[in-house]
Amino acid sequence: MENGVWDGVLTASAGELYWQEDTCFGDCAGAIAEGHSFLLYGIDRKKGTWCTYDVVFTGMPVMTIETASGAGIGDEAQDAKVQVSDMKFTGKEYQSADCQAAVRGNSSRRFPKQSYKLELDRKMSLLGMRRDDDWILTALYDDDGLIHNKFSYDVWRAIASDNADPKDGGTTMEYVELFADNVYMGVYGLTERIDAKELSLEKNDVLYKCRGFALPDESIPEDFGLSIDYDIKYPKTGNRDTWLPMKEYLDIFAADEIEDYDAARTLLNMENAIDYNIFVILTRACDNYTRKNTFFVAAYDRQTGRHVISKVPWDCNATWGDGLYKGNLDRKLYNAGWAYCAYVWSEDVKQMYRCRPDEIQELTLARWKQLREDILSKDRLYGMLDEDFAYLHASGAYDRNYVRWEEHGREHWQDAYIYEYVENRLDFLDAYFEAPYFDEEPLAEEEENDVSGGR
Repeated sequence: MENGVWDGVLTASAGELYWQEDTCFGDCAGAIAEGHSFLLYGIDRKKGTWCTYDVVFTGMPVMTIETASGAGIGDEAQDAKVQVSDMKFTGKEYQSADCQAAVRGNSSRRFPKQSYKLELDRKMSLLGMRRDDDWILTALYDDDGLIHNKFSYDVWRAIASDNADPKDGGTTMEYVELFADNVYMGVYGLTERIDAKELSLEKNDVLYKCRGFALPDESIPEDFGLSIDYDIKYPKTGNRDTWLPMKEYLDIFAADEIEDYDAARTLLNMENAIDYNIFVILTRACDNYTRKNTFFVAAYDRQTGRHVISKVPWDCNATWGDGLYKGNLDRKLYNAGWAYCAYVWSEDVKQMYRCRPDEIQELTLARWKQLREDILSKDRLYGMLDEDFAYLHASGAYDRNYVRWEEHGREHWQDAYIYEYVENRLDFLDAYFEAPYFDEEPLAEEEENDVSGGR
């Protein structure tokens, strides 16, 4: 797409190919961005047969998945073949592998456009990302504008790269257009897994993924009942001791109030804790400020012989002024008023603030001012959005995705919404962190049905 010229050759196994004359061949970039359909004739003179094809060129990498059964990707892993075409990487324009493919996700399974997990038969670097055999295809069906997850992950990685915690970097996502068993599925986010490799974990470190709100139960000694809502992602095998860091964290921060502030502070990597809280507040991550959709890293400290907790965000579709889906296809609209809300804080830092407001406010304000100089400047955030939206639109993929999922609709979304939220949120937080306060937190039902100030 960046070259702005047509290149390459189309061939047929039999007969000859002819393009219908079309003035759009004179405008490569425009034809791609508009998703213009070119007419191609296939003529086999020996057999006296002919056919026509409608050909659309995309500026985005294309992935195809063909299951062995041809019946589509289901809940159970099945044999499949995956192919990726990406013109940006010389020598790796076309890659293929055998794989196991299956549907993934919990609440997102109810959507007609589903996310998938792929386990390749060998490690490969796809779309310039890390070399791996384990990949996630995020459907982005509940991600208005196809922007909230990728933008959030990129912002978090920029924040995390600027602190001293080496194990909180987060994940990377790149866009791809997907075909599954010859059915066009639209734009997906090919995503690296958050795992020991992604976070550079070491022996004795533990990685947890939280799915809910279970609290420790002393009557279940083998895992304290935490496996109901928590998964241990690293190490591969664990025991009672592997669950102890998570239990200690919940014993302190899931209580009504912190009884021992010094113990609480020692348990957290404070740089990460402050950064994660700023990220949650900035994005108004309404599905991430509690423990849900969070990876917890328990990093082993050799000097103290204890684990220190850091957090990494995951599944950030309900951010930057957008809310959560409800029901099957009803949705929560963008709400301009959420740029001014003051109750979404990370639970652990909020607890600590209630104990030592001056100390936590000082740490937060100092870090916020530092981040605002560059990483969270309006120009930089706008630049990141500009780049992603330009790519989505210039590739033609943005419009194709919404034509494919017409029932999802675009009438409730405009790209300008997220720019509006970013500008207003930055202005609001510049003053807010000087003197933090808490709005009354709405009940879940109230928030679900409140669209005041929304569009």
